Amino acid sequence: MSARDVIVVNTLGGALHHYAHGLAATLRASGARVSVTDVHEPSVAGGSGIDWVRRYLLALWAARRDGRRGGARVIVTWPVLGHLDRVIMRVVLGRRAEAALVVHDPHPLVRARGYGVVARRIGSLARGVRLIVHSRTAATALRDDCPGTEPELLPHPVAPRPVPVTVSTPGDRPVVRVLGQFKPDRDLALLAGIGQEIGHSHRLEIVGRRWPEVDGWSVTDAFVDEDRLDELLATADAVVVPYKRFFQSGIAIRSLEVGTPAVGPAGSSIADLYPDDRYLGDGSVSSWCDAISSASAAERDETRAVASRADRVCRAAWAEWLMR
Repeated sequence: MSARDVIVVNTLGGALHHYAHGLAATLRASGARVSVTDVHEPSVAGGSGIDWVRRYLLALWAARRDGRRGGARVIVTWPVLGHLDRVIMRVVLGRRAEAALVVHDPHPLVRARGYGVVARRIGSLARGVRLIVHSRTAATALRDDCPGTEPELLPHPVAPRPVPVTVSTPGDRPVVRVLGQFKPDRDLALLAGIGQEIGHSHRLEIVGRRWPEVDGWSVTDAFVDEDRLDELLATADAVVVPYKRFFQSGIAIRSLEVGTPAVGPAGSSIADLYPDDRYLGDGSVSSWCDAISSASAAERDETRAVASRADRVCRAAWAEWLMR
């Protein structure tokens, strides 16, 4: 396959830094020449939402200018204005540009603009902007919301890497962590049930901003930067993703990358990462506790092998996408 240019415009330069650069590495492995432009969100760069949109438009304009010289394909990692981004990309990049928008959460877990009925109808007017999703549930949601739209399902990038840390030793209680800031879709009742059932046999910890107290868990209300996140993931025996609903879990991916199994709900995208359902919980607390016990007892070499396989599958899928 001959190399081609890809410009990744990362509109969440802080929150999606790891994702964007993992995507770039995946594309480069397929022979592409890739550049990444980080557009930092207001929580990182300061300023207003309008300033963020302005920086986004400037990044798209620069991508259009650079793309004209080499016929580059442009990938935007996150919609700044929801479905309206499809029109924005088509207008700024031009009608002939090959453009793709990654839609991680068709129904965002936090308040976001551009996902209502009117915005979806306007977005459908932008022909030729591909929509990329990383889970079957996200693909289904987009088809339901936008009749006539067929999203492209591609694996979330996985970048296995060694993290030199000290993990628990035999005789210690296994360390189980929930990481990331609190959102309303976190299942507090489930976590409390887990705490009651296995809190005596496992060290249960939650680290992230705005979490309330949860029975049976040690809660640390703190921001976790990139280096600290890798350490917390790698020093856990298992990581729990206790959402009632979600389309894709970046924490589950990051956890797998450093060799720590992630436990999540049955029917979620986490099922796509592992060869069987031993790390999945259904509606019962006991099933989640069984999954946590299985995950915390897993051999790290086994989990790393799963991560390597996911990386290979991901690279092959994106390589095929580049050739379309």
